[in-house]
Amino acid sequence: MDKAQRLSILDDLIKLETVNGDEEKVANYLKDLFEKHNINVELNKYADKRVSLVATIKKGDGPILGFTGHEDVVPTVDDDKWNYGAFNPKHIDGKIFGRGSSDMKSGLAGLAIALIELNEDSDFKGNLKFLATVGEEVGEIGSEKLAKEGFVDDVKALVVGEPSNSSSRLVMEKLIDSGLIEVNGQKPETRMAAFCAHKGSVTYKVISHGKAAHSSMPEVGVNALDNLVAYYNKQKEYFQKIVQTEDDILGTTKPSVTIMKGGDQENTIPDYAELTVKIRTIPEFSNDKLIADLKDLIEKLNQADPKMNLEFKLLSNNWPVKTDIDSDFIKLVRDSYKDVLGVNILTVGAPGGTDASQFIQANPDLDVVVAGPGNESAHQINEFVFEDDYLKYIDIYKTIAKKYFK
Repeated sequence: MDKAQRLSILDDLIKLETVNGDEEKVANYLKDLFEKHNINVELNKYADKRVSLVATIKKGDGPILGFTGHEDVVPTVDDDKWNYGAFNPKHIDGKIFGRGSSDMKSGLAGLAIALIELNEDSDFKGNLKFLATVGEEVGEIGSEKLAKEGFVDDVKALVVGEPSNSSSRLVMEKLIDSGLIEVNGQKPETRMAAFCAHKGSVTYKVISHGKAAHSSMPEVGVNALDNLVAYYNKQKEYFQKIVQTEDDILGTTKPSVTIMKGGDQENTIPDYAELTVKIRTIPEFSNDKLIADLKDLIEKLNQADPKMNLEFKLLSNNWPVKTDIDSDFIKLVRDSYKDVLGVNILTVGAPGGTDASQFIQANPDLDVVVAGPGNESAHQINEFVFEDDYLKYIDIYKTIAKKYFK
């Protein structure tokens, strides 16, 4: 494809208003695009208006390399604060503005174009599987369904097109200094990077059931807030222990209490209270271990006090992802960037999550890299991607695939 065609495909995807829950438009667009270029496509329906897509090319008997990205975007928030329409892509001073331009319509378009161009390359003899998912931004539900249905069982390595760069080298250095990106002794030569690892997450709710009473007679009730605070304090002690374990790439486990609710009337003892917690996890302290420990903590508190009635509710369970920084696959990725960009990039750990968390659960031996053209403007007003980054990543994806099957 020429430059104009490559840019047009990204513009087309940005124009599709696929806020989480309405992603079918992207699946249909990609289906038409792939079939036009003689690529086999399978649609995978999650719900009404929610359709994931799997496209494959097979040119040999060897392993399968996966490309994956998500179709959904986050809401635009304050529409009147955007300089241009959120779903009306604008090309200004080397930037492409629009919701999803960074996270991750540019990565998705880049992977799709790489797939098409590799399929049309008579010298390419590899096998590729492209997975476009619904619902990554809220729950990773599309990738979870695809993983459970076996779509990654035969995939040996996976390129996730999520944003992995910063908008400037200064911003990259600030991210490193803040500890959000762990560099493991590496020195940045550029604002470009690839993630060889990212944290997982466990999100859960703890509900305290009490007994309502008039505030003048608290003795006849059971204050759900009191019991929730008792749990909160025990949980805090537990958190202080788990953060002492550190991963060389991902750092420490990061627990955060993010929501706390209880009571709705000033003269009534509350009979219900709840808190919500998100824990960013590392391989050394597994999600399953965390969940088991928390359930055990609640069980012991309930057994110790007959007035305690605590309930644990798991909301999501996304595994951490880590590929050895010195593995053949990550070395290949670094070499591919060097071939295209002419500089050495950082291969680092990231705090956020991707669909790879679900795919790893189904295929624990999967090598994974997160590599995409976006930046820290993702989810923000006036989100953008550098046009040159987008175009270069198409070549990076193609180079990774060619080296992988050499």
